[in-house]
Amino acid sequence: MRLTDALFYWLQLRLLADARPGDTAAEESLAWFARVLAEDHGLTSFEITSMDADKIHMSYTVREEAPRTVWFDREAAEQLTRDLYPD
Repeated sequence: MRLTDALFYWLQLRLLADARPGDTAAEESLAWFARVLAEDHGLTSFEITSMDADKIHMSYTVREEAPRTVWFDREAAEQLTRDLYPD
């Protein structure tokens, strides 16, 4: 799995878990993607750093390298939560 894909899936599940506290499946899936990021890609940290109307920004660190940032389309990242739990 590519790093950007794994980060995006982790982000989707982080948003889902935040929206649905107590959703065990979301928490377990989130933990699985966190392991993928750490074990397969060598990430030592990754987090959401900011959100605006259009983008969600993340910061991540690969091993001993300088932190990097990436952004994802907010609508796309939130789609899983909307699909599973429509209002």
